[in-house]
Amino acid sequence: MKKKKISVIIPVYNEEKQIDCLMDNLIVFDKETVNLIFVDGGSEDTTVDLLEAYGQTVIFSDKGRGKQLHTGALAAPDDYLLFLHADCYFEKSPLEEIERILSRHEMGAFKVEFDNSNLLLKLLAWGSNWRLKYRKIAFGDQGMFMTKDFYHRMGGFKSLPLMEDYDFSLRAKKAGCPVRFSRQKIITSSRFFDQHGVVKSLLIMQKCQHMYRQGAPIEKIQELYRT
Repeated sequence: MKKKKISVIIPVYNEEKQIDCLMDNLIVFDKETVNLIFVDGGSEDTTVDLLEAYGQTVIFSDKGRGKQLHTGALAAPDDYLLFLHADCYFEKSPLEEIERILSRHEMGAFKVEFDNSNLLLKLLAWGSNWRLKYRKIAFGDQGMFMTKDFYHRMGGFKSLPLMEDYDFSLRAKKAGCPVRFSRQKIITSSRFFDQHGVVKSLLIMQKCQHMYRQGAPIEKIQELYRT
């Protein structure tokens, strides 16, 4: 049976320091079965120039990960979609695992591991994987993937400045199509936690999720997150 092609949608914004590493990490993908879709949100550095120097095509969107992801999904030509953060990567190709899960389900995400051996980050990764496996809630750094048909039936990612991944997971779960847990791991950067502190960041994220579930204005949640 001929393998389905997969569109890998990668939002970028001022990632010039990350581009060389990103392109090295994308080597795991088979060019014959993957379309890379980079969506720039108005970078003010050399992100776009560097990607084009690598021979990549970049499309453009208003800033905001929800908007960028949706713009990429609208441009995707393939039946399967993988949404990948620029600072996340796989040690081996995830394509076989994506095909295995999407042949039976609508949506999945990967077991996450940080690129830092910090004990608190190991505990955080464990908690994220427990949440994905048992509560069926995925976040973007866990490499959310799904069929294109399901993405559009769900209305896609909302144009939110944050929480777009959490929102999509909640809607999918409510619709009776919860995200499926893949034991293949995705490696994600610890740079956010290194900069802001693990405990403080975790507490703020938990508060943001609670506020979102309670229907707080997204501007209030964004204000808290930025602190």
